[in-house]
Amino acid sequence: MKHIEMVIIGAGPAGISAAIEAAKSGMKVTVLDENAKTGGRIFSQLNEGLKFNDPKAHSSDFKKGTKLLTEFLANSHNINFLSNAQVIGIFPNRELAYHQNGKLFRIRYKGLIIATGAFERSVPFPGWTLPGVFTAGGTQTLIKMQGILPGKKFLLAGTGPLQLVLANQIIEAGGEVEAILEAGKTGSWYETMRAIWGNWNLLVDGLRYLNGIRKAKVPILRNHLILKASGDGQVEKAVFSKCDQDWKPIESTSQTIEVDTICLGYGFVPSVDLSRLAGCEHQFEARLGGWIPVRDTTMMTSVPHVYSVGDGSGVAGNIVAGLEGRIAGIAAAQSFGYLSQKAAKQQQSPFLNALRKLTRFRKYLDNMSVPRPGLYELANDKTLICRCEEINLRTIKKAIQEVKPENINELKRTTRAGMGHCQHKMCGHALQEIMAAQLGINPSEVGAIRPRPPIKPVPLGVFEDLERL
Repeated sequence: MKHIEMVIIGAGPAGISAAIEAAKSGMKVTVLDENAKTGGRIFSQLNEGLKFNDPKAHSSDFKKGTKLLTEFLANSHNINFLSNAQVIGIFPNRELAYHQNGKLFRIRYKGLIIATGAFERSVPFPGWTLPGVFTAGGTQTLIKMQGILPGKKFLLAGTGPLQLVLANQIIEAGGEVEAILEAGKTGSWYETMRAIWGNWNLLVDGLRYLNGIRKAKVPILRNHLILKASGDGQVEKAVFSKCDQDWKPIESTSQTIEVDTICLGYGFVPSVDLSRLAGCEHQFEARLGGWIPVRDTTMMTSVPHVYSVGDGSGVAGNIVAGLEGRIAGIAAAQSFGYLSQKAAKQQQSPFLNALRKLTRFRKYLDNMSVPRPGLYELANDKTLICRCEEINLRTIKKAIQEVKPENINELKRTTRAGMGHCQHKMCGHALQEIMAAQLGINPSEVGAIRPRPPIKPVPLGVFEDLERL
């Protein structure tokens, strides 16, 4: 087994930024990522196979990513990057295991930075399992990385700025966006300007995306959400309506639209399986996506020398993720003697100031976009909640009424919901909301599903010949 001083899990904006700052101090770090290249989903390059009418409209993130990756490579003498390395668990005695190229490896670390990001919030409703229903991020990945436009006529339903970004990418790739359904309500002009004041780059990006949508004559319907999808073997129609402040549909306003593709973008859920396995204390913050690790100002968790950064610590976007990564990288270097306390504070100062500057804007978006109770009332009794185990809403409600589980883990054991291939990533948050609603309690009171290694599926053959580094 190999012993490593500092391990970073994840090579997106947060993990890369942490690695850069730690490496600059002279610290040797090992970065693990399940993808073949660094950058994560946000900083991936648009596929050259697609011909875009205005490539500049989508180059902002890629330019930021290129700059970050250049800095990463400039410090590569102190960085050992392991690609296609899928971490499957963290164990006692500061040990982790990862799967790479058909083999299983183990590492013992002194310090750990968890930068695993978030996964998309799935919302069950009648027809959501039909071919043609995608998540917003999944659609982005198909377009940007695979050069695939998954349909012709699109309906976007969700909340937040990602909808605007995706709409532009679809339009530029040759697709038609019939409408954008925004469940949240935008604040007044004064509230918007107050929130964004000083963050001019965000304002410029937002105006550019809005201009692209305006040119394509795409309607943005605020306080609207999707109700159901229908079709013969694939999406052909979608029903949507206005919703109230709790995102409960106003059925009398329902409309039907003909589309072949629906993209859902109702936010993200922090990926906390590894931070839980590491023994970190967690708290429930609905506006940040759910359960998140408790951290101090240096991004260190309740476990000494274990840090959590980026969307896995509260969904806030790539800018915040990068700043948190830099702060944690400097803190880790200082804690192991590579920087003095004075030098660490000086280096962290501009990143902490930038983080504080973004606070107003983050709260503004949170207030607009945090999911409301009505979102999880769209499903009917026949709607599948756990797709892997094919458990519908009727089964879940019956188990809650008859068994009266004390927490979500008891519900999982009773129904098998959350035990499937995805390891509760698609249904866990829905189960939490449904159980809380049935019992009339706060979602935090039902607890969180307990993760168990391997947190992601691996071939059984890898356990036959365990290779120790």
